[in-house]
Amino acid sequence: MRHVTPTVVVLGASGRLGRRLLPAFASAGFDAIAVARAAPGGPPGSSRSITADLTDPDERARLATTVATWTEGRDRVYIADVVLDRRGVEAMRRSVVAVTDTVLRLHDRLARRTASVGLVAASTTAVLAPDLYQTPYGLAKRGQVLAYARSGLGGGALLLPALNETGNAAHGGAGPWHVWSFECAADRLVPAALDSAFTIRVPDLTQQVRLGLPSRRTHGVGEVLRAHVRSLLTDRNSMHAHREAARGRLGVSPDRIRRRVDHHLAPAHLIRRFAERYHVHVVHEQGRRYPAT
Repeated sequence: MRHVTPTVVVLGASGRLGRRLLPAFASAGFDAIAVARAAPGGPPGSSRSITADLTDPDERARLATTVATWTEGRDRVYIADVVLDRRGVEAMRRSVVAVTDTVLRLHDRLARRTASVGLVAASTTAVLAPDLYQTPYGLAKRGQVLAYARSGLGGGALLLPALNETGNAAHGGAGPWHVWSFECAADRLVPAALDSAFTIRVPDLTQQVRLGLPSRRTHGVGEVLRAHVRSLLTDRNSMHAHREAARGRLGVSPDRIRRRVDHHLAPAHLIRRFAERYHVHVVHEQGRRYPAT
Protein backbone atom coordinates (compact mmCIF):
# COMPACT_ATOMS: atom_id res chain seq x y z
CA MET A 1 0.00 0.00 0.00
CA ARG A 2 1.36 3.40 -0.97
CA HIS A 3 1.40 6.28 1.51
CA VAL A 4 0.76 9.76 0.15
CA THR A 5 1.86 11.66 3.27
CA PRO A 6 5.44 12.87 2.61
CA THR A 7 8.21 11.91 5.01
CA VAL A 8 11.19 14.10 5.91
CA VAL A 9 14.42 12.82 7.44
CA VAL A 10 15.94 15.67 9.46
CA LEU A 11 19.73 15.32 9.90
CA GLY A 12 20.93 17.41 12.83
CA ALA A 13 17.53 17.35 14.51
CA SER A 14 18.78 18.14 18.02
CA GLY A 15 20.54 21.37 17.02
CA ARG A 16 19.15 24.86 17.42
CA LEU A 17 17.82 24.96 13.87
CA GLY A 18 16.83 21.30 13.75
CA ARG A 19 14.62 21.65 16.82
CA ARG A 20 12.65 24.39 15.04
CA LEU A 21 12.58 22.60 11.70
CA LEU A 22 10.82 19.49 13.00
CA PRO A 23 7.59 21.27 14.06
CA ALA A 24 7.73 23.42 10.90
CA PHE A 25 7.67 20.30 8.74
CA ALA A 26 4.97 18.74 10.95
CA SER A 27 2.79 21.84 10.48
CA ALA A 28 3.26 21.49 6.70
CA GLY A 29 1.88 17.92 6.80
CA PHE A 30 5.11 15.89 6.82
CA ASP A 31 5.89 12.83 8.88
CA ALA A 32 9.29 13.43 10.45
CA ILE A 33 12.19 11.15 11.27
CA ALA A 34 14.68 12.91 13.54
CA VAL A 35 18.37 12.00 13.25
CA ALA A 36 20.90 13.34 15.73
CA ARG A 37 24.16 12.42 17.39
CA ALA A 38 22.39 12.51 20.76
CA ALA A 39 18.64 12.92 21.08
CA PRO A 40 17.41 11.43 24.36
CA GLY A 41 13.67 10.88 24.21
CA GLY A 42 13.44 12.10 20.62
CA PRO A 43 13.36 15.80 19.67
CA PRO A 44 9.92 17.50 19.69
CA GLY A 45 7.90 17.34 16.48
CA SER A 46 9.20 13.96 15.31
CA SER A 47 7.28 10.72 15.12
CA ARG A 48 10.47 8.62 15.25
CA SER A 49 14.11 9.28 16.00
CA ILE A 50 17.47 7.70 15.25
CA THR A 51 20.63 8.32 17.24
CA ALA A 52 23.67 8.12 14.96
CA ASP A 53 27.15 9.61 14.71
CA LEU A 54 27.35 10.42 11.01
CA THR A 55 31.15 10.64 11.09
CA ASP A 56 31.20 6.83 11.59
CA PRO A 57 30.81 4.99 8.24
CA ASP A 58 29.13 2.04 9.97
CA GLU A 59 26.61 4.38 11.56
CA ARG A 60 25.87 5.94 8.17
CA ALA A 61 25.22 2.50 6.70
CA ARG A 62 22.94 1.59 9.61
CA LEU A 63 21.05 4.85 9.21
CA ALA A 64 20.47 4.24 5.50
CA THR A 65 19.09 0.76 6.20
CA THR A 66 16.80 2.01 8.99
CA VAL A 67 15.44 4.92 6.97
CA ALA A 68 14.83 2.66 3.97
CA THR A 69 12.84 0.29 6.19
CA TRP A 70 10.84 3.05 7.87
CA THR A 71 9.95 4.75 4.58
CA GLU A 72 8.88 1.59 2.74
CA GLY A 73 5.84 2.40 0.60
CA ARG A 74 6.25 6.18 0.79
CA ASP A 75 5.72 8.07 -2.46
CA ARG A 76 7.74 11.10 -1.37
CA VAL A 77 10.73 11.24 0.95
CA TYR A 78 12.71 14.38 1.68
CA ILE A 79 16.05 14.80 3.43
CA ALA A 80 16.80 17.93 5.45
CA ASP A 81 20.45 18.70 6.18
CA VAL A 82 20.83 21.16 9.06
CA VAL A 83 24.00 19.65 10.55
CA LEU A 84 26.68 21.98 11.92
CA ASP A 85 29.50 20.94 14.23
CA ARG A 86 30.91 24.07 15.87
CA ARG A 87 33.61 22.39 18.00
CA GLY A 88 36.43 23.43 15.67
CA VAL A 89 37.55 23.61 12.06
CA GLU A 90 38.56 19.95 11.83
CA ALA A 91 35.34 18.73 13.47
CA MET A 92 33.33 21.00 11.17
CA ARG A 93 35.08 19.65 8.07
CA ARG A 94 34.56 16.03 9.17
CA SER A 95 30.87 16.63 9.82
CA VAL A 96 30.32 18.35 6.44
CA VAL A 97 31.99 15.46 4.59
CA ALA A 98 30.06 12.91 6.64
CA VAL A 99 26.63 14.46 6.22
CA THR A 100 27.20 14.97 2.48
CA ASP A 101 28.02 11.27 2.14
CA THR A 102 24.96 10.44 4.27
CA VAL A 103 22.63 12.46 2.05
CA LEU A 104 23.99 10.95 -1.17
CA ARG A 105 23.87 7.44 0.33
CA LEU A 106 20.24 7.95 1.39
CA HIS A 107 19.36 9.31 -2.04
CA ASP A 108 20.85 6.29 -3.81
CA ARG A 109 19.10 3.87 -1.44
CA LEU A 110 15.69 5.54 -1.57
CA ALA A 111 15.66 6.40 -5.28
CA ARG A 112 15.49 2.70 -6.16
CA ARG A 113 11.93 2.39 -4.92
CA THR A 114 10.58 5.87 -4.08
CA ALA A 115 8.93 8.00 -6.73
CA SER A 116 10.32 11.28 -5.39
CA VAL A 117 13.39 11.96 -3.26
CA GLY A 118 14.21 15.58 -2.46
CA LEU A 119 16.66 17.53 -0.33
CA VAL A 120 16.64 20.80 1.55
CA ALA A 121 20.01 21.94 2.87
CA ALA A 122 20.64 24.77 5.27
CA SER A 123 23.71 26.47 3.85
CA THR A 124 25.16 29.95 4.20
CA THR A 125 25.81 33.05 2.14
CA ALA A 126 29.49 32.44 2.98
CA VAL A 127 29.66 30.07 -0.01
CA LEU A 128 29.48 33.17 -2.22
CA ALA A 129 32.52 34.90 -0.72
CA PRO A 130 35.60 35.46 -2.91
CA ASP A 131 38.72 33.57 -1.84
CA LEU A 132 40.34 36.60 -0.16
CA TYR A 133 37.38 36.85 2.23
CA GLN A 134 36.74 33.11 2.67
CA THR A 135 36.86 30.93 5.77
CA PRO A 136 37.25 27.15 6.13
CA TYR A 137 33.54 26.99 6.95
CA GLY A 138 32.52 28.84 3.79
CA LEU A 139 34.78 26.67 1.65
CA ALA A 140 33.43 23.45 3.18
CA LYS A 141 29.83 24.52 2.69
CA ARG A 142 30.59 25.62 -0.88
CA GLY A 143 31.91 22.16 -1.72
CA GLN A 144 28.88 20.57 -0.12
CA VAL A 145 26.38 22.71 -2.03
CA LEU A 146 28.13 21.95 -5.31
CA ALA A 147 28.10 18.20 -4.54
CA TYR A 148 24.37 18.38 -3.85
CA ALA A 149 23.73 20.41 -6.99
CA ARG A 150 25.47 17.78 -9.13
CA SER A 151 23.84 14.76 -7.45
CA GLY A 152 20.55 14.63 -9.34
CA LEU A 153 18.51 15.37 -6.21
CA GLY A 154 15.51 17.66 -6.32
CA GLY A 155 14.94 20.38 -3.76
CA GLY A 156 17.65 22.87 -3.01
CA ALA A 157 19.89 24.78 -0.64
CA LEU A 158 18.91 28.00 1.10
CA LEU A 159 21.83 30.35 1.70
CA LEU A 160 21.09 31.67 5.15
CA PRO A 161 22.39 34.82 6.84
CA ALA A 162 23.55 34.71 10.46
CA LEU A 163 21.05 33.14 12.88
CA ASN A 164 20.24 33.71 16.53
CA GLU A 165 17.33 33.29 18.91
CA THR A 166 15.47 36.49 18.01
CA GLY A 167 16.84 37.75 14.67
CA ASN A 168 16.58 41.30 13.40
CA ALA A 169 15.66 41.06 9.69
CA ALA A 170 12.16 39.72 10.37
CA HIS A 171 11.41 42.81 12.47
CA GLY A 172 13.15 45.36 10.32
CA GLY A 173 15.72 45.85 13.05
CA ALA A 174 19.04 47.52 12.55
CA GLY A 175 22.36 45.80 12.87
CA PRO A 176 25.63 45.36 11.05
CA TRP A 177 24.11 42.64 8.87
CA HIS A 178 20.82 40.80 8.53
CA VAL A 179 20.20 38.24 11.25
CA TRP A 180 17.32 35.76 11.16
CA SER A 181 15.79 33.87 14.03
CA PHE A 182 15.96 30.08 13.95
CA GLU A 183 12.16 29.98 13.58
CA CYS A 184 12.31 32.29 10.55
CA ALA A 185 14.99 30.10 8.93
CA ALA A 186 12.98 26.93 9.60
CA ASP A 187 9.86 28.41 8.00
CA ARG A 188 11.83 29.39 4.91
CA LEU A 189 13.53 26.01 4.58
CA VAL A 190 10.35 23.91 4.32
CA PRO A 191 9.17 25.15 0.88
CA ALA A 192 12.73 24.93 -0.51
CA ALA A 193 12.43 21.13 -0.37
CA LEU A 194 9.71 21.07 -3.01
CA ASP A 195 11.67 22.24 -6.08
CA SER A 196 11.80 19.51 -8.72
CA ALA A 197 15.34 20.44 -9.82
CA PHE A 198 18.03 21.34 -7.32
CA THR A 199 18.06 25.12 -6.88
CA ILE A 200 20.25 27.33 -4.74
CA ARG A 201 18.09 30.03 -3.19
CA VAL A 202 19.40 33.38 -1.93
CA PRO A 203 17.20 35.61 0.26
CA ASP A 204 17.02 39.35 -0.34
CA LEU A 205 19.63 40.82 1.99
CA THR A 206 20.35 43.94 -0.08
CA GLN A 207 18.38 46.35 2.12
CA GLN A 208 21.52 46.86 4.17
CA VAL A 209 23.30 48.21 1.07
CA ARG A 210 20.62 50.89 0.74
CA LEU A 211 20.82 51.71 4.45
CA GLY A 212 24.59 51.96 4.42
CA LEU A 213 27.40 49.51 5.02
CA PRO A 214 28.23 48.24 8.49
CA SER A 215 30.57 50.53 10.38
CA ARG A 216 34.26 50.09 9.73
CA ARG A 217 36.32 48.38 12.39
CA THR A 218 38.33 50.73 14.56
CA HIS A 219 41.46 48.59 14.42
CA GLY A 220 44.01 49.13 11.71
CA VAL A 221 45.67 47.10 9.02
CA GLY A 222 48.33 45.81 11.42
CA GLU A 223 45.75 44.27 13.74
CA VAL A 224 43.93 42.74 10.77
CA LEU A 225 47.20 41.18 9.60
CA ARG A 226 47.86 39.76 13.07
CA ALA A 227 44.35 38.27 13.17
CA HIS A 228 44.97 36.72 9.76
CA VAL A 229 48.28 35.19 10.91
CA ARG A 230 46.65 33.83 14.10
CA SER A 231 43.94 32.14 12.04
CA LEU A 232 46.61 30.43 9.92
CA LEU A 233 49.02 29.46 12.72
CA THR A 234 48.19 29.54 16.43
CA ASP A 235 44.36 29.43 16.18
CA ARG A 236 43.96 27.53 12.95
CA ASN A 237 41.36 25.15 14.45
CA SER A 238 39.22 28.02 15.76
CA MET A 239 36.18 28.84 13.62
CA HIS A 240 35.87 32.12 15.51
CA ALA A 241 39.45 33.12 14.65
CA HIS A 242 38.91 32.50 10.92
CA ARG A 243 35.61 34.38 10.98
CA GLU A 244 37.12 37.39 12.75
CA ALA A 245 40.07 37.45 10.36
CA ALA A 246 37.75 37.44 7.34
CA ARG A 247 35.60 40.18 8.85
CA GLY A 248 38.72 42.19 9.57
CA ARG A 249 39.74 41.97 5.92
CA LEU A 250 36.27 43.18 4.97
CA GLY A 251 36.52 45.99 7.47
CA VAL A 252 39.63 47.51 5.91
CA SER A 253 38.37 47.17 2.33
CA PRO A 254 37.08 50.33 0.59
CA ASP A 255 33.30 50.66 0.58
CA ARG A 256 33.06 50.40 -3.20
CA ILE A 257 34.72 46.97 -2.97
CA ARG A 258 32.75 45.84 0.06
CA ARG A 259 29.47 46.44 -1.75
CA ARG A 260 30.57 43.86 -4.33
CA VAL A 261 32.29 41.25 -2.15
CA ASP A 262 30.53 41.19 1.24
CA HIS A 263 28.64 37.89 1.25
CA HIS A 264 26.54 39.06 4.23
CA LEU A 265 24.78 41.40 1.78
CA ALA A 266 24.47 38.79 -1.00
CA PRO A 267 25.06 41.36 -3.78
CA ALA A 268 24.03 40.49 -7.33
CA HIS A 269 27.67 40.54 -8.47
CA LEU A 270 28.60 37.69 -6.13
CA ILE A 271 25.51 35.64 -6.96
CA ARG A 272 26.08 35.94 -10.71
CA ARG A 273 29.79 35.16 -10.33
CA PHE A 274 29.05 32.04 -8.27
CA ALA A 275 26.40 30.74 -10.69
CA GLU A 276 28.57 31.26 -13.75
CA ARG A 277 31.79 29.96 -12.22
CA TYR A 278 30.28 26.70 -10.94
CA HIS A 279 27.52 26.23 -13.53
CA VAL A 280 24.69 26.00 -11.00
CA HIS A 281 21.17 27.44 -10.92
CA VAL A 282 20.65 30.21 -8.38
CA VAL A 283 17.38 32.02 -7.68
CA HIS A 284 17.38 35.34 -5.87
CA GLU A 285 14.32 36.34 -3.85
CA GLN A 286 13.95 39.50 -5.92
CA GLY A 287 12.99 37.27 -8.84
CA ARG A 288 16.31 37.14 -10.66
CA ARG A 289 17.70 33.83 -11.91
CA TYR A 290 21.36 33.11 -12.50
CA PRO A 291 22.61 32.29 -15.03
CA ALA A 292 19.98 34.41 -16.77
CA THR A 293 17.39 32.41 -18.74
